[in-house]
Amino acid sequence: MTVISCKKERQQQYTPPAPEVQMEYFNFNDREIKAGASGFSVDLNHDGRKDIAFSTLLVGDPINQVDKFQFLVQSNIKVNLPVKFGEEIPVMKKGDLIPLSNFESYQWFELSSIILVQKLISFTQPPVWEGHWKDAVHRYLPYQIVVTDGIYSGWVELTVDIANEKLVLHKAGISRQPNKIIKAGI
Repeated sequence: MTVISCKKERQQQYTPPAPEVQMEYFNFNDREIKAGASGFSVDLNHDGRKDIAFSTLLVGDPINQVDKFQFLVQSNIKVNLPVKFGEEIPVMKKGDLIPLSNFESYQWFELSSIILVQKLISFTQPPVWEGHWKDAVHRYLPYQIVVTDGIYSGWVELTVDIANEKLVLHKAGISRQPNKIIKAGI
């Protein structure tokens, strides 16, 4: 009589790599967005219309007796940003997959204006920075551009430098093929 025994190994979860996709890249040369300076907008799919804009806004809140210095990202018509309840955009790392459909608790919305980070300046307390992006260094903001033949996914690489009160735009990428899952970063 022969007895054969097998040891059951724990299966590791497998995530398939994103398919190779032709990409176009933009070098923003570490463009800085600071308070009081003009913002920056870019036409990522070359249709003559600005798709995404980065800007600052100073908001006075007399009820709470604070001023808010905000760094914002805005998207145009047919340009989607992934937004979750609380008006938050994911901070992605290099290599993270950018899905075509809604993911985790994020939903793709067009015509968005989202605060990435803000400085609260109080009359009675020291200044405080808040926001999902406040510690972002070379992180990736995903986006989608919707046209008649499909969805073109992309990302913008940026850094939030709260010590110097600026947003630094490094690079961007966009898929040259519609309806493809891509990875953030080069």
